[in-house]
Amino acid sequence: MLLNLISMIILTLILMILFMIMILINMKMKFNHNKSAPFECGFDPFNKSRIPFSLNFYLIAIIFLIFDIEISIILPMILNFKISNMFYFNTMFMIFFMFMIITIFYEWKFGSLNWKI
Repeated sequence: MLLNLISMIILTLILMILFMIMILINMKMKFNHNKSAPFECGFDPFNKSRIPFSLNFYLIAIIFLIFDIEISIILPMILNFKISNMFYFNTMFMIFFMFMIITIFYEWKFGSLNWKI
């Protein structure tokens, strides 16, 4: 018991020392205007670097992330197909796909998939 306590204290001290070293290394020295300016092949920027972007690109990225995560949920379900109860497996699979279908219709209804030129 005492050995565990001592090892935990030593580990905590090591982590605190590493944290302090990380803070010291990560400190910013001073602000440099040239380093913080946008870089375009050695020339001064022609336009502002903070131009507004299209919201459609953002929405498509969010849709991609949602369906990408859903695909990562499907893979373990397929791998557990042989060892699971068929009724529970089919019920969960149908609920999951209904959720995907409802999600895509919801996005379609509110215009997330429409591209305006």
